[in-house]
Amino acid sequence: MKRSLFAVVVLGAGLAFAQGSSGKQGSSAKSGSSAKATTPDPGAAPAQEKKTTAAPARPPPPDINRMPFTPDTIREVMQYHSRDIQDCYEEILATKGSNVEEGRILTTFTITPDGFVRNAKVAKSGTTLKNTRLHECVVNVISSITFPPTPDKREYPIEYPFNLKALK
Repeated sequence: MKRSLFAVVVLGAGLAFAQGSSGKQGSSAKSGSSAKATTPDPGAAPAQEKKTTAAPARPPPPDINRMPFTPDTIREVMQYHSRDIQDCYEEILATKGSNVEEGRILTTFTITPDGFVRNAKVAKSGTTLKNTRLHECVVNVISSITFPPTPDKREYPIEYPFNLKALK
């Protein structure tokens, strides 16, 4: 019996990573808090509320409990977490300076029947960014991702590339 291989490919040019402030450290707080709406003061100008320009709040993760297990949903989940991969890259850039250039990281992992990630790693061939700390961070992010359960209770090997470049 053949095992299916879902090869999920992301076009690097199609990914746009938008971050509000690149100078902030401590990006580990993933649950962005936003100001709660209050009843406006009748004497206050309505434009005052609109002038606060905070970084856009991160949308909630895809609801894997309502998603089927398809290549499109795998891509959607991975695109959501690509921001975390970009954070890994930006952190390395901040500590290493300009020695780390833009490039590609090819990841491989297995999705278990329950939707968990197992055996996440960075493939040596197909990866142009050769930074051990970056690879460890990427593996940690990939290992923490959860996908919809597989319909046939089988494991699915995945290859997923990330094309990384500095945000300015």
